[in-house]
Order: sequence, then C-alpha cells, then structure tokens
Amino acid sequence: MEFITTSQYQLVKKQAKKIVNAFTSSKDQKVIDAIQALVQEEINDKIQFHDIEQQLTLQPIFDLKTKEQAEQFIQHIKPYVIPFQQPTENELKKLFPKDKKLKLPKLAQIDWQEISYLSWFDSGTNRKYLVYREEGVLKGVRGVFSNLEKVGICTVCNRHAKVGLLLVSKSGNVMGTYTKRGNYICEDSDACNEALSDLNKFYNFVENLKS
Repeated sequence: MEFITTSQYQLVKKQAKKIVNAFTSSKDQKVIDAIQALVQEEINDKIQFHDIEQQLTLQPIFDLKTKEQAEQFIQHIKPYVIPFQQPTENELKKLFPKDKKLKLPKLAQIDWQEISYLSWFDSGTNRKYLVYREEGVLKGVRGVFSNLEKVGICTVCNRHAKVGLLLVSKSGNVMGTYTKRGNYICEDSDACNEALSDLNKFYNFVENLKS
C-alpha cells in the first residue's frame, strides 16, 4: 500500500545518500552509527508510520553501503510512493481561464510519483505555470518567468542551481492597478521536485506570491 508522499520519497533518497557517503568516507563505526542515528531521527520526524510493515519497508536503508545498493533500495520503495493525482487537461484549463490558448505539457510523459507539483514553461509567452494540490484541492499560479542565466538559491527547494525570477501580477486595491510579487526559483522544475523534501517550503512560496 502506498504511504510515502513524493517529498518524503525525495527525503529518503537524500538519507540513503548520506548513509552511503558515511560508509565510503569513514572507517570509524562510531561515525557511521552517528549518521545512521541522524537518518533515523529525520525519517521518524518526517514520515508517519501506521504499522510495523511500513517501518520494515524502509528498514533496509540502514544496510546500504554502496551507490548500487542505494539505487536498488530506491527502486524497491518507489511502489509505495503516493503519486501526484493527475489532473485532466480540462481541469488545468479551468485553473487558468484567462489563457485562452493555454499550452499544456504532455501529461502522459510525466512520472507522477516523482513530482510534488506540476510545472511547465511556455516560451511563447514567457509564462511559467505551477499546479499543486492543497488539502486535496487542485490549485494553480502562473507568472512571467525570466531566465537569469545565473546560479542562485531556489526559494522552493533551497538548492544551489540555475534560477530565474518568477513574477506574478495581482489586482491592486484600486481598480485597474496591479501589484507584482516574485522570487527566484529553479529553471529546471524536474530537478526542483527531486530536491524538494519539505513540501511546506513550496506552500509558503505560493502563499507569499498570492498575499
């Protein structure tokens, strides 16, 4: 049964890498034990287990010693990942009613177990679209995205990567006026999703855009 969210899945990937790095970089068992304890604490803090079977599913992470073993482990737990609920094309169009000629991504090519949010870029309009679910409700935000051709910190996933500026326009208090909100996010949304292990960061980002 699926019980791991995509962001938790990405968290587990990071923890598996930590354990492998500990084995390859240190021969001191105390150091390895300390890393494993930190990983255990992180997993218990971020993942709510409902039964012993779920705990046992992730238990092999503590036996990892090589990169190959880590990759096999990640593939082993992937069937337990709750996929992002795929929206229909009609649902996406309803999220952005002002965009009459909305260009949609190829939904059939997306691995829904690998994303916490759906995003695509329309090079014709320079608009970037972000679609997500909050408490089961499908929501979306879109804005003008400027590729800055520079490396910075992504507001969503907090990784050091190529970023661009997303600016979202919002109606002002006076009729006919607009205010703009923006921040720096990854150019590569797939890589951003892979690095996103705390979904609250994403929710905070979109909330700030809308406030």
